[in-house]
Amino acid sequence: MRCSRLLTIAAAAAGLALSSAAARAGDPYWDGRDIRRDLRHDYARAGRLRSDIARDQWRRDEDLRRGRVRAAERETRDIARDRRALREQMRDIHRDRRDLDRGYR
Repeated sequence: MRCSRLLTIAAAAAGLALSSAAARAGDPYWDGRDIRRDLRHDYARAGRLRSDIARDQWRRDEDLRRGRVRAAERETRDIARDRRALREQMRDIHRDRRDLDRGYR
């Protein structure tokens, strides 16, 4: 009984290890091309977020000059949301660059 339980656990562990290795070997993300494509998309999104932030800042400043306080507050919230998204996007870019540098291609 004790031996069969150990054999079952060992077989399950070996099967899990082999299946995860096979899945990683067949995973096209680890090819490197997908990481680079992902980086291109990430950089494009970061650029769009930066342009959104600049446009919202211009609108906020215009609203403040014209005395539209509520619209300026709305733009300020939008700027804060876009800045959070940009920070997260830059973290993702950093992780992808790190993966490329460490050889996960």
